Amino acid sequence: MSTAGPLTAHRPERVAVVIPAKNEAERIEATIASARRITGVDLVVVVDDGSTDATSAVAMGADALVVRHKSNRGKAAAMATGAQLVAIREGAERADGGDTFSEELHAEPRESGHTGPLPVIDPTGTVPRALLFLDADMAGSAEAAQPLVDAVLGEGVDMAIALLPPQVGASGMGIVVRTARRGIQRATGWEPDQPLSGTRCITRETWEACLPLAPGWGVETSLTIDALTAGFWVKEIPAALHHRATGKDLRGQLHRAAQLRDVVRALARKRHLAPDLEDQDLESADLESADLAEEQPAPLPSGPADHDEEKTWTVVPERAESRRATLADLPVDGEFSDDETRALGDVDIDELDALLRDLPVVGDFAPDDIVYLAGTDLEALSARLRGAPVETRFSSEHAVIIASHLGTPDPSIPETLRTPLSPDEYTSLVVHAAVEAEND
Repeated sequence: MSTAGPLTAHRPERVAVVIPAKNEAERIEATIASARRITGVDLVVVVDDGSTDATSAVAMGADALVVRHKSNRGKAAAMATGAQLVAIREGAERADGGDTFSEELHAEPRESGHTGPLPVIDPTGTVPRALLFLDADMAGSAEAAQPLVDAVLGEGVDMAIALLPPQVGASGMGIVVRTARRGIQRATGWEPDQPLSGTRCITRETWEACLPLAPGWGVETSLTIDALTAGFWVKEIPAALHHRATGKDLRGQLHRAAQLRDVVRALARKRHLAPDLEDQDLESADLESADLAEEQPAPLPSGPADHDEEKTWTVVPERAESRRATLADLPVDGEFSDDETRALGDVDIDELDALLRDLPVVGDFAPDDIVYLAGTDLEALSARLRGAPVETRFSSEHAVIIASHLGTPDPSIPETLRTPLSPDEYTSLVVHAAVEAEND
C-alpha cells in the first residue's frame, strides 16, 4: 500500500454504489441485488452508458436509481455522472430534513402562503457517502467488495482498490497493465499490483480532489496518480470478485488497444509529476533567464532545511501566450495546457509539425497525444504506418497506439483475415504482437 495517511477528519458512514453499464441486461439485476447485500450500502446508482438493450429497464425494475446517456460516452463519463447523481440525491435528502426530521423539533416557523413545514437545512449536514464503483457484469460476486467498504469506513483508507483473483478466460492484458504500473510508479513512487482494477471505494473528498477525470479507460490510472500526489491513503485489498473476462478474439484485441490508448493519454497528462524530472525539464518552456528576472520569487533563506523545497515555476504571460500560439499551428484539436506547453518547450515546433503532417493519418491529434508523440521516433512511425497492409488512412488514436509499440516487430497476419486490413484490425494486431512479445 502507499505510505500516506488519511486526511479526512470525519469518516463516511454510508456508501453509494455506482455501476457504469452498457448492454448488461442479463447480469445487471444480479449485480444490483448482490451490491445491496454489502453492509453500509444504502443507495445503488446505475449509469446506462448508451445501451441498446434493456439495461435501464432491468435496473429500474431492480429498484436502482438509473440515469441514461443517450450515446456511449465512455467509462470515465459514466463514473462522473453517477457521482454527480449521488451528490444531487444527497442534496435533496438534506432539503427534506432526512429520515429523522420532525416538524416540532426541526422545522422553521410556518409562513403565510406555505402549506407545509419548512425543514431546517443544515449546511454542514452529514459526511457525504463514500462511492463504490462496481462493474455491471459482476453479478452475484459483487458483495465480495465488502472489504473495500470496511477499509474506507472503518480503517481510514481514502481509496481502496480491489485486488481480483485470476479471472477465468482472461488473456493478453500484460502490456497494458505494465504500462499503467510503470507510469504510476514513475509519477508517485508507488507500484500497484493491479493498476487497472476498476472496483474502488473512494471517499468524496478524495474523489473531488481527483477531478477532472482522465477520459475512457485511463480513468483508473489517473485516479491513482491524483489521489497519491494529493496525499491520500491508497490501498489495494484482496476481494473475491469475478466478471466477464476479455478474450483473445478481435473484439478483445480492440478493447485492449482502446485501453492502452487511454492509459498512454492519462500518463501523458500526468507526466509533469514524475519524481525523476530535473530542474531543466521543468524549465523548458523556451524562456530566457532575463525574462524571468522580475517574476521570480525572492530567494529562500539559506541554511539547512528539514524537507525538500517545492519546485516552483513562474510563467511570463506574454512569452507563454506566444509559445501557445505557435503550438496552435500544429495539427491539434484543442488547446495546450500550461503543463503540456512546458513539456514541449525545447521541441523544434516546425520540425515536429512537418513530421506529424507527414504521417498517413486523418484528423488532428489531442494536445496530450502530441506531447507523447514528440518523444517518439516519428520517422519510424511514418514508415510503419505506410508499410502496413492498410489502404485507408489511420486515425490519430491508431497512430498513438502504434507509436507506443515501435519496438515490436511487424505483426503477422492471421490466415482468417483478408488484406487489405482496416486500421482497427492492424492496430489490434500490433497490440497482440506486443503482448506475445512480452509473454515470451
